[in-house]
Order: sequence, then C-alpha cells, then structure tokens
Amino acid sequence: MSIRTGKLSTGKILKAFRNRFGLTQKEVAGAIGISISNLSALENDKRNIGAELAGRFSVIYGVRIERLLFPNGLKDIKGYKKLERLKKKLLEAA
Repeated sequence: MSIRTGKLSTGKILKAFRNRFGLTQKEVAGAIGISISNLSALENDKRNIGAELAGRFSVIYGVRIERLLFPNGLKDIKGYKKLERLKKKLLEAA
C-alpha cells in the first residue's frame, strides 16, 4: 500500500507504516496500549486518533506527529483561509 496515492488519511498512514515494518495489528496494538479492534478502527478511519495516540504512533514509526494529525497538511483544515487572513491582519497591526 502506498501512502502517496489519493487523498491521505491518518488511517492510511498508520496502516502503511505498520505494513512497511512488517508488524501485525496485535504487535502494534500491544506496543501502543490499545485493543486490536481500536487499532483496526483507527486504520480504517472509523475512529479519530487524538493527540495522545498520535504521539505514541509518532514515536514507534518515527514520523512527525503533525503528519498523523493533519495528513493532508494544515491547508486542508476547516477555515484555513480565514485564519490566514486573520494572521496577516494581526502581523500588520504589530
């Protein structure tokens, strides 16, 4: 599975890294401290990852936490353009 094709999701990234390292869901779930069913739900994008779990995965897979929390980058978050305009306004006022 390639994580470079199509729109990225946290689940796709998690599954790709697990497969890349040749790990089973049981091994990863045990290392992270969650159930296999929770890992499966994360890998299938049926559950949001949250900061704590993203931190654990980032450590074992050696990937930046932002990559897991924002798989398509910050520009993909809701209201990004509005936030950028506000940032510009704040910088001009400083």
